[in-house]
Amino acid sequence: MIFRFFKEKKLATQIWIILGLILGIFSVLLTLLVPTVLRYSFTKETYARLEDHQEFIIKYQNEFFADQGFTSTSKPTSPFSPRGEEKPKQLPFPHLEEDANHPPLSFRIIEHLFLDTKGNIQKEISRKNVSLDFIEALRCNIKKQSLKKKRYQTKIDQEIYFYIISSVELAGKEGYLVSYLEGRYRDNLVADVFLKIIQAIGVVLLISWIASIFIARNLTKPLTQLQQKVKVIAEKNWNHSVILERGDEIGQLSKTIDWMREQLVEYNKKQQSFLQEVSHELKTPIMVIKSYVQSINDGIFPKDSLENSLEVIAEETVRLEKRVHFLLGHTKYEYLSKHQVEEIEFNLAELIRKTVSNFKWRSLDIDWKIDLEPTIIIGDKEKLRIALENLLDNQVRYAKSVIAIKLAKSEVLPGKDVENNLLYTLKIWNDGPEIEEDNLENIFKKYKKGYEGSFGLGLAIVKLIVELHNGSVWVNNEDNGVAFYIQIKE
Repeated sequence: MIFRFFKEKKLATQIWIILGLILGIFSVLLTLLVPTVLRYSFTKETYARLEDHQEFIIKYQNEFFADQGFTSTSKPTSPFSPRGEEKPKQLPFPHLEEDANHPPLSFRIIEHLFLDTKGNIQKEISRKNVSLDFIEALRCNIKKQSLKKKRYQTKIDQEIYFYIISSVELAGKEGYLVSYLEGRYRDNLVADVFLKIIQAIGVVLLISWIASIFIARNLTKPLTQLQQKVKVIAEKNWNHSVILERGDEIGQLSKTIDWMREQLVEYNKKQQSFLQEVSHELKTPIMVIKSYVQSINDGIFPKDSLENSLEVIAEETVRLEKRVHFLLGHTKYEYLSKHQVEEIEFNLAELIRKTVSNFKWRSLDIDWKIDLEPTIIIGDKEKLRIALENLLDNQVRYAKSVIAIKLAKSEVLPGKDVENNLLYTLKIWNDGPEIEEDNLENIFKKYKKGYEGSFGLGLAIVKLIVELHNGSVWVNNEDNGVAFYIQIKE
């Protein structure tokens, strides 16, 4: 149902929908994944900063313990602070305050505690009083800690604390240095960065949507042009080229359609020529018959007698019959050229015998010599019957006294399996007049006249049917007569 609804939309709409779905899915994935990735990254960065500051404190431990009673309550800046925030008014190490090579010991989010081995706070750098629950959690973790340094994450009163506990000796005192910060700062950073990403996604979506409109129009414009040109072709206006000067698939499609247009033009010319010729061929005998019949009705005999006049009418009737047969042959050719072969297994020799028996009565004075090997093939029996009838009709028309038919196995196709690719050759010879050399190659072509002036449509049908069976047909002048050959696979 969805795909049917989708296919019924215009191509431009389909492109917009596809791009919208892709961008929408991408946006949803970003919305789901980015916060998690940001939290992971900022958490990792938080612990790295905590470790850096602990190393700094250990390096400058004398300054750290210079004033045992110091507790910082100022609000210093930090790398995470907004630009331009007020600097701390006092640091524990005044001589390091202007040294850009050293990070400040305390800033807005990182705070430090030094606890002795009993868990009592010996030194504190913080901006507010430390939660008693947090201190209790520190003491509990200190008792359990076996490593020299370990990272922790604790949630107290809906607040998450990230901290590192390191077993150190500062100013000759053994204890535990704790560097910590509250999780709200990480969450605020995540929210701030995520908001900026969402804003960026919105801008990208807007730009992409606008771009998709131009892309869709650019893609559908040549198709629309091609559609209009094809409509012109459908109206039988075939004089204008439909080629679009493009190197892509649309350009190739336009070239294919233009080739079809050229074929239609050529077909139309042949059809007009065919109709003109046929109408002329039919008009003459009809006019003769009509005029003779009217004259006889009026008591006038154009050929001096009734018998002679009727003989002329009979001759024109035969001529008219031939033209009608030609039209039927044309229709038959068009039908056969558009239908596939319906393959069945049958006896070709038996089909030839039955077809020959239907022609013997037409010329009782012809001697039929038949030599047929039992032959089972796979093919379209009815189409091959039509081919045989057309070919035998040609033999009866031109043979003087003898028609010889031979069906036998012949050479195997080169490089093929002997059992599955046997060839059978059918030879039909008559003792009629030989064909001029110039006509040997054209005799099987459509609308080409035969060697006595008649149209070769019947033989064109023979060639068409044989080729539909992947066979071949040809004609030779031999033994003072004409031999037609059909070669077909088993």
